[in-house]
Amino acid sequence: MSGRPPAAVRALTTMAPLAAAASSDRRRLYVVAAWVPRRETIVVGSLGAVTFARGWYAYVGSARRGRDARVARHRRAGKPLRWHADYLFSRYPAGRAWLLDTRLSECELAARLGGEVVPRFGSSDCRCGGHLVWLPRLVALRAALAAAAGDEPTRERRR
Repeated sequence: MSGRPPAAVRALTTMAPLAAAASSDRRRLYVVAAWVPRRETIVVGSLGAVTFARGWYAYVGSARRGRDARVARHRRAGKPLRWHADYLFSRYPAGRAWLLDTRLSECELAARLGGEVVPRFGSSDCRCGGHLVWLPRLVALRAALAAAAGDEPTRERRR
């Protein structure tokens, strides 16, 4: 192995807009991740008390338009608590984000990440188990994203 990340994973250090538009058969997904350093229970809107174990939490979302703005909002401090993810990210800021143009749905991508799904988190508009996935280490999250993306381009953004 050359030591370089797979072609499907590209690291970015800025929040510059994407140049390429998604084709019509692809969904514009994003994954925003935060590190939770210790076990903690947080009241998450309509879900009530949710206990988060130590580890990485990856939230899978979609945006037909304004994906960069949506990711920026998830990563912004001091925002109104509107979505389930806002409650987690207001306590533990999202330090990583990935953008994917893929044929997978949010539900399919969350399931493919292979971690433990937080029940009903972020999925009030669908019937899947949840859109927030816990993984113990960042390397596991990166590997799961690369495997789920296959040949699809994936861009990582760090804070």
